[in-house]
Amino acid sequence: MRATNWIVLAAAAGIAGHAAAQHEHHHGGMTAGAPPGQAERGQAMREWTRFPVLISGRPGEERAVTVKPVGIAASELLVFASDGPADKRKAAVPVEDGGARIEPAAPKLGNYHWVVARSETEGEVRVASTAVYFSNPGAAPTAMLAMPKHELEIVPQPLPREHGQYRESEKWDFLVRFNGAPLADQPVTLETQSGSRSSFVSDAQGRVVVLFPRDFKPAQPGRDGGREMGPRRAGFVLAAEREADGKRYLTAFNYSYSPDADRDRSLAWGAAFGVLGMAAAVPLLRRRPAKETPHA
Repeated sequence: MRATNWIVLAAAAGIAGHAAAQHEHHHGGMTAGAPPGQAERGQAMREWTRFPVLISGRPGEERAVTVKPVGIAASELLVFASDGPADKRKAAVPVEDGGARIEPAAPKLGNYHWVVARSETEGEVRVASTAVYFSNPGAAPTAMLAMPKHELEIVPQPLPREHGQYRESEKWDFLVRFNGAPLADQPVTLETQSGSRSSFVSDAQGRVVVLFPRDFKPAQPGRDGGREMGPRRAGFVLAAEREADGKRYLTAFNYSYSPDADRDRSLAWGAAFGVLGMAAAVPLLRRRPAKETPHA
């Protein structure tokens, strides 16, 4: 093989390897660069969804997370834990300066904590819920999720495991309950920060199979001119509404999802094969038709 061909093939492998390495960095957070503040994220939420949501910050040095209710008036948030002292597995945390400071139920305790905001008027009950993950070990949230927490609920079945996440193009199960019992034939709406809107209906067991849309926009160029290096994530909300006992019930569960794991890898290999095609064409371009010898 000519030296030129080896150079082109090496370049193709470099492109694939570099893109695949960048893909490995896309596994959490919001976007590249400094994460937006809680106020900015709250405003962004109001721009793409009409449902109440809870905006979570990130654990600080003291492993506390600030959670802000948006679209719902709540003076306190209820926090449910899967582990820890019995009197700490359900705690009411006051909302101060627009947010509530959420901590694990016990020192060095981790895994998921469930957070709920609830408001009630004479004719309406509104609920917003989310999950907050702490990195230390802790009991699985199975029993915590099974426990009824308010009237109309949307409950993940299950939540993603450690280092896992919801991803576009994947199907995930959720349970719709009313007063602790599975609710059949209940419409559920999915809205995503990327602009998608889908509708689902619960089955006889109250189960809803949610397909996350493939709606992430292409990664933007990074500051150095290359592909975006930071992890990417977008918000979603699942909501249900029901009339019962002379009241309107609205419940919403919000969390985040990430791009399809194969999205960037497919682009990388597409670019690599494109370069390989160019490499295969090099010998053909170099060939010249033999000059005809003029007749005497």
